[in-house]
Amino acid sequence: MQAVVLDEFGGGFRVEQRVVPEPSDGQVLVEVRAVGAGLTLERARMGVMGGSTPRVLGHEFSGTVARLGPGAAGWGLGDPVTASFYLFCGRCEWCTSGRETLCDRLAGYIGVAVDGAFAEYVAVPAQNLVPIPDGVPLEEAGVVADAVATPYHVVTRRLPVVAGQWTAVVGGGGGLGVHMLQMLRAFGASVIAVERSGEKAAELERLGLADVVIQPDGDDWVEEVRVASGDRLVGIVDTVGAVETLAPAVAALGTSGTLVVLGYRPGSTVTVEANRLLFKEMVVTGTRYATRAEIAKSLELVRQGRVRPLIGARFRLSQLESAFSAIRGNEVFGRILIDPMDQ
Repeated sequence: MQAVVLDEFGGGFRVEQRVVPEPSDGQVLVEVRAVGAGLTLERARMGVMGGSTPRVLGHEFSGTVARLGPGAAGWGLGDPVTASFYLFCGRCEWCTSGRETLCDRLAGYIGVAVDGAFAEYVAVPAQNLVPIPDGVPLEEAGVVADAVATPYHVVTRRLPVVAGQWTAVVGGGGGLGVHMLQMLRAFGASVIAVERSGEKAAELERLGLADVVIQPDGDDWVEEVRVASGDRLVGIVDTVGAVETLAPAVAALGTSGTLVVLGYRPGSTVTVEANRLLFKEMVVTGTRYATRAEIAKSLELVRQGRVRPLIGARFRLSQLESAFSAIRGNEVFGRILIDPMDQ
């Protein structure tokens, strides 16, 4: 099979011919149909997420079951599947309570600690798999497993909203942002998109993904958000996580508002005056990916047409360098999709 390999952190990629992996105990071999690509992959390329090299990256995948390893029951050949990319234990307190992303014995991530999906086939633990329901296009389902399921976790666990409440998304035109906007709306929120790129802001307007689109001039967008929300912003999701976005995000929040940090840049910090936390009952929280159950529920929302995966660019497996350049340059509206079937 063809695979794309990262030989060292921070380096480039090379195409390599490999033997199709044999699934070991408890594993399933998946024939990869498509792989989503976002900033998490760039952090993996740089070694921020741990792991080792040489490594085949890629975690946001969809495909069909090609072979079962010993002890991998419950799946049939040809089953359409996607997966959680966390290598959770399944036995600790967090896993057994349905919060496997906080696993005490986390062994790393698919595509970081073990080889991932930038290849024609990938072997993964059977417990990680999530079935793709009829009505969800196979190539889009991998994007759902991260870029849609992560916003689902935000709305159901970190920022529960009541219909009609005002919320905002910083970086609304990005791979997570466009789906975060849709998810908030699916749960009844009124949504403000904050997007610096003029082209992306225009596309958000064209597609009608937000009730209000703000293209800030510099960092001073707080007043615009306050006016648009009637100074009643109950939640803001920051998909960027930079100093220049976190500070105004805190300032824009209304009484009893919640800031959810969904993205981050190394070294960024959040500063909140203690009296605002005390007297306004503000909440500042992070959010960590999604569980398999949340991936399944996100796939159902896509099947129902309540959320639509937005693919902004497609690349072949051999064009991975160009795809990562687009990620670093924040060039793409929506999610990038890598197609290993189109060589």
